[in-house]
Amino acid sequence: MINEADIQKMIDDVQNSRKYRNLQLPHPFLRDLIDSETQQTQNKAKIKENFRKKLHEVIAPYLEDIDYSQESQKHIELNQSKMSEPDLKTYAKDLMRKHASTRERLTHLDAFYAEIWAHIGHVESVLDLACALDPLALPWFNNPCLKTFYAIDIHQPRLNFLDMFFQSYFPFARTLQQDFIAQPLLLQADCAFLFKEVHRMEKRKPGCTRQLIKKLKVNQIVISLPARDLRGHHSLADYHTKMVENAIQGLDFSLQQTQVGSELLYFIKKL
Repeated sequence: MINEADIQKMIDDVQNSRKYRNLQLPHPFLRDLIDSETQQTQNKAKIKENFRKKLHEVIAPYLEDIDYSQESQKHIELNQSKMSEPDLKTYAKDLMRKHASTRERLTHLDAFYAEIWAHIGHVESVLDLACALDPLALPWFNNPCLKTFYAIDIHQPRLNFLDMFFQSYFPFARTLQQDFIAQPLLLQADCAFLFKEVHRMEKRKPGCTRQLIKKLKVNQIVISLPARDLRGHHSLADYHTKMVENAIQGLDFSLQQTQVGSELLYFIKKL
């Protein structure tokens, strides 16, 4: 049988491990992963094994080759005199190339956000969920109405860097470390972005996308998912579309769909 002391030790071991300690992963996130496993078994060894596997599945995309302390120092040096817009875009693109999700979007950033605003209007507030480095695309937003932007993630060093970027160029933007699957978001906004994350969320906790959609305090949600598998051999359009349709089935939401570049875009709106 597993007890609270065992659970706390598993959390402490992860937070202090060489592999994960720099991410400063929040306690509620780790606790939620463990609680999910304790619903399947009370065998302590099996829970620990499954917890570690699930943790790797969820966190692997966060383990990119970026030293955020180094990038923060570089940002300070570059920002001694504020960068021009072309230089800022070059700087942001160089960083986005280091993360797989944003790297795939670099060839069509203008078209990507233009398509979003065409569907949802020029909203004033956005929650960017599991944001990764997506907020570095703010120079391409071309939304003069945007007054509030929250970058939400569980990777604290990344958020610290984004906070510095925001303070320099987008003072209306903020960061928040939170696992929105384990803890419901209290923030309100016109729209939430959830880019290239739903398929991973469903592997972690089947059905959690539906619960998130029901609880989010927004009128619109924009979901993006890959149109093809990682090797580009197989279409994922039908599979991912069914996943989104199932998440809102029976709820008072409308759904529209399009594609920009290699991403499927789903626009969910409260009726």
